[in-house]
Amino acid sequence: MKDSLPKDVLFDFFDGRTTSIQRKLVEDWLADPHNEELYYQYLDEWESRHPQFSPKMDHALSNYISLINNEDAGKQAPLSQPVSTRSIFWKNPWLYSAAAACVLMVAGFVFRNELLYQSLVSGNGRISSYQLSDGTQVVLNANSVLLVPRLGFGSGNREVTLEGEAEFKVVHTREDSRFIVRMDHDYVIEVLGTEFVAFSRKRGTKVFLTKGKVKLSLPKGKQLYMKPGNLFATGSNGAFTLTSSSKPAAFVAWKQDMFYFDNTLLSEAVEQMNDRFKVDVRILDPVLGKRRIGGVYKARQAEDLLAILSELLHLEVVKHSEFIELRTSVTNPNHE
Repeated sequence: MKDSLPKDVLFDFFDGRTTSIQRKLVEDWLADPHNEELYYQYLDEWESRHPQFSPKMDHALSNYISLINNEDAGKQAPLSQPVSTRSIFWKNPWLYSAAAACVLMVAGFVFRNELLYQSLVSGNGRISSYQLSDGTQVVLNANSVLLVPRLGFGSGNREVTLEGEAEFKVVHTREDSRFIVRMDHDYVIEVLGTEFVAFSRKRGTKVFLTKGKVKLSLPKGKQLYMKPGNLFATGSNGAFTLTSSSKPAAFVAWKQDMFYFDNTLLSEAVEQMNDRFKVDVRILDPVLGKRRIGGVYKARQAEDLLAILSELLHLEVVKHSEFIELRTSVTNPNHE
């Protein structure tokens, strides 16, 4: 870990009042991940003293565009008269301000997510529970991330971003502020107070509504409303279905380290295992992938579920250098 920077230097950095040398020191210091915790501790303290702070990204960008489009900017000084940057900034203090704004703008783009949002994470094969600043309860399935505003929700809409799978129990506020969950591929859930499970991964999107009402915004401006028991699901091709399910336990079984299979394709069971345990299990035989399985099984690691599938379906587990293959066992009495 690099030596800690004085708090005053970091406060000047947040204020945009550091010199180029000081900014370089801060950048080098931040390159060490061990310093992130102290950085955010100082940031929280600074933000509590500056509640009115709000980065004006559009204004800074406008200043920068005006600067580079200025007519005088295209005129070059004679080669025999070296340009003194000190004299330029001294005679044109607005230029110094614009340059400083430009630096802040670039820093804002680089650190924007880190500055404005906190990542709530659930690790490999783990289930994590969180309570948000408004009282909303969130349970994250394994290998999932929820981005929440670092300074709380404020008086407007309560917006979060989900990558993975989570159960939400959203509280209703006096101000009737809407709770918004943003997911991949421009899917957006909008509620006031309700309970639902949301799934957002590369292979598709799912929303199961337990109670209350949900407004779901789809790509290209489409919208639909869900009622309790509704299941919204998309595939990799973007097509979606809206159906009713009488088995809500199937969508929260993961909270107890369970896998709930109800005439489920073996290929889908394998995808669930890959999502939860971050493994690469493949079925190279398409006919095998279409076999189905039922039942509820407890598995805290990939090996547990592989053993169950191997026993139930008479499969072989073959470990290659880069992936694990499931194939029909040659000793399977049903094998042709």
